[in-house]
Formats: sequence, C-alpha cells, structure tokens
Amino acid sequence: MTTSVSKATIIENIWKNFYDRITSQVKTTTITGGTTVTVQNYVSSFPDRLIDSKSDYPIIIIENPTFASEDFTMTRGVFEIRIGIEAFTNQAESADKFLSQIMNAVETYRRDLKLIGISKLELDSTSSDRVSRDALSIHTRRALFKFRFHYDKTLAF
Repeated sequence: MTTSVSKATIIENIWKNFYDRITSQVKTTTITGGTTVTVQNYVSSFPDRLIDSKSDYPIIIIENPTFASEDFTMTRGVFEIRIGIEAFTNQAESADKFLSQIMNAVETYRRDLKLIGISKLELDSTSSDRVSRDALSIHTRRALFKFRFHYDKTLAF
C-alpha cells in the first residue's frame, strides 16, 4: 500500500513509502550454513547510542530523501529526488543479500510508486564499506535510488 504524496507532504511521505516497502519486504536472509539473519531495526539515520553487540545487527537505514528542483513547464515543476537505503550487518554475505533484497523491493514497487506521481525511478549507484569497531567487523551496503516528482508551481505575478 502506498501513501499519497503532495508538494506539502513530499519529504515525509516519500520517506514513508520507501520505509513501508522495505520493512514489509526486507526482513530476513539465509546465509551459508543455513543461518537465518533477521533485521533488528529499521531507522532513518544511524542510532546515536553506541551499538557494540553483534545481536544489535543487522540495521537497515532508510535515509531522508534529498531534493533538487527545476522547471518542467511554465506552470509545473519537477523535483529530482534521491534516497539512500543502507544495510549494516556483521557478516559480509548477509550484507550482500540484504542489498539484493532492497534493490528488488524497490524495483518491484515501481508501478505502485508511479501511481502516486513518482516517475523515472532507477538505481543510481551502490557502494560498500567495512568498519572495524573493537571486536566487531561491520559490513555496509548502500543503494542510492533517484526519481522524479512533478508538481504544480505556485504562480506569482
């Protein structure tokens, strides 16, 4: 299910649509040896508290969208929007698998997003990193998506 998006609610409702999709579609993965890895938390930014236990991972971060605006016609504008979704895990294999699930969840949602005005949705890039913190090795995988949203401009003369 999608949440409608308007010029007045664009930031929170764009984020909510991606959050709802990821939380409903990206929950667990199975790694070599038959171990099931379950997402522990979905957030909009990395938690402020120190996360130093393997049991706190994986964490999926659905970042707040970023915007650029341009004219489309004299009375319509278009927002060029980007949103990043990142998986933090303590196994490289699960990080890769969660990234694949994230990309699939967004790709298979394109039609629903189009119905609420999100167009030209595509994967812009992916990235990965590994950070060592005490005894933990944290693997990150990030997918950056870009898309457009058309809106009626406020006319002033």
